[in-house]
Amino acid sequence: MKKFIIFRTDRLGDFLIITNIINAIKSKYKDSHITVVGSPYNKKFIIDYKTINRIIIYDKRSTLREKILIFKNIIKPNYYCSLSLDGKSFSNFANLFLKAKKKYGVSYVFNFFDFIISFKWSKPNFIYNYLVFDKFETFTSKKDLSKVEHLPSILIKLANNLNLQLNTKKNYFYEIKKKNILLSKKIYNIKIKSKYVLIHLDEKWNDIININKDFSKELVNFQKKINKKIVITSNKIKDLYYKHLKGSLKKNKKIIFLENLNLPIFERIIGMSTYSISCHSGFLVQISGFNKTNIIDIINRRDLTWYSCWKPLNTKHQFVFKSNFNKKIKLKSIFNRIISVSKKFK
Repeated sequence: MKKFIIFRTDRLGDFLIITNIINAIKSKYKDSHITVVGSPYNKKFIIDYKTINRIIIYDKRSTLREKILIFKNIIKPNYYCSLSLDGKSFSNFANLFLKAKKKYGVSYVFNFFDFIISFKWSKPNFIYNYLVFDKFETFTSKKDLSKVEHLPSILIKLANNLNLQLNTKKNYFYEIKKKNILLSKKIYNIKIKSKYVLIHLDEKWNDIININKDFSKELVNFQKKINKKIVITSNKIKDLYYKHLKGSLKKNKKIIFLENLNLPIFERIIGMSTYSISCHSGFLVQISGFNKTNIIDIINRRDLTWYSCWKPLNTKHQFVFKSNFNKKIKLKSIFNRIISVSKKFK
């Protein structure tokens, strides 16, 4: 039996982009035993994966005693390969002490001193990279990024040292349970009943100019222009713009609110949409790498290079700007642009 350990102690979207790697390991190494070190943010998501044999949850808020116990659980087995992918201090520390025939990792690069002379550093540092890792790849931090470095492709390149023969168009992997398929269809048949565009709302919409005043009117106009129903999803959102929007659209039967969906149902509702819109909701964007949903990502133009590093390459994905560097863009223009780019999905 070959044992693998993978560190991904961050968020849902970050875990999703390695699911094709996990699935490929399980296919290539039939007797493999896979341990994933996850976080409280992705715990409920990871436990649904039958391909994962063991889950260890690391919470940075844990007591020192709890962290020591987690550390001991990690380093006790002998592994065939470790993959330290999240760049977190705990992951790199544990990877230093665990026993593995192969150690692969990602080193996150940043400018340590950027005043007169630019001096690059990395986490973990170059000494660790060359002494501990058998193979490693680098990825530049957001503030120092000057060109697109596509992280899923970087991770695939690293994992292919295991002869997995993965490519960047390979779907992400997600296990759909029959009960969730049936429940999502029931929601569709009762509440939606026709083709729809999904819009996911969260706090990232707050910086759109006049969002409180204009959202309701412009959303209604947008719905009429596309001639499809709109499904609004959200999760425990308390923002003022959302309260105004929901209150003003109570009687509109063309715009449907589905709040606080669990992740498996949310994935199915995304997957059944004509296309989905968000201000770069990590889960929504990355799950499209599994279900191939058409995605429109509303972002600030200054973030284009950064978000381009994360987008799946096996689906149709379009960016729409909510600001052009220092100039904010009105909702009417944003929705008009969405209508224009959505034509590329046909």
